[in-house]
Amino acid sequence: MSLFGEPSEADRRRWRVQEFVRSLAVSWFGTREVREPIGATSATRLVLADPLEGLRAAVTIRRIVVGQECQYACDARAAGWSWAEIGRVLGFDDAEEPDLAGFEHVVARGGRRRPYRDSVSWRCSSCGSRVTDTGPYGSHPTDVEHGHADGCARHRADITAWEQRTGWAD
Repeated sequence: MSLFGEPSEADRRRWRVQEFVRSLAVSWFGTREVREPIGATSATRLVLADPLEGLRAAVTIRRIVVGQECQYACDARAAGWSWAEIGRVLGFDDAEEPDLAGFEHVVARGGRRRPYRDSVSWRCSSCGSRVTDTGPYGSHPTDVEHGHADGCARHRADITAWEQRTGWAD
């Protein structure tokens, strides 16, 4: 809430999502919306007649959103964003290493580890090739990104930045 009792933008967003989930429970799973009293007042709030259907809708949406979250993270890598930047957006800005936390979150698909998958892939926005990204564990860009086309400008720029940062020549 703001200083004068007005809801914040974050509150408004949360309420819109809650309304959306409730409306999907009605349209997808056939439950009804009913009014429930709020305390000992004449005020009421809209709730689902069968909350289990609300749970069903929320779980379905969560599964879809986790997939989108991971896809957008890979798209951000393709667009040139670092794992550290992605990790911060994912909420790992307080982590000791937001890059590792972000990568591991995406590889695990939001907590559901995929067996034998410790990489993600994305299409490089510079060379157009499919790149396999094994995360921010290695130092040299060629150790962690495989598949760039020969002469890829983005990959070359990453290597040049690595050389400047480390003082080592490739």
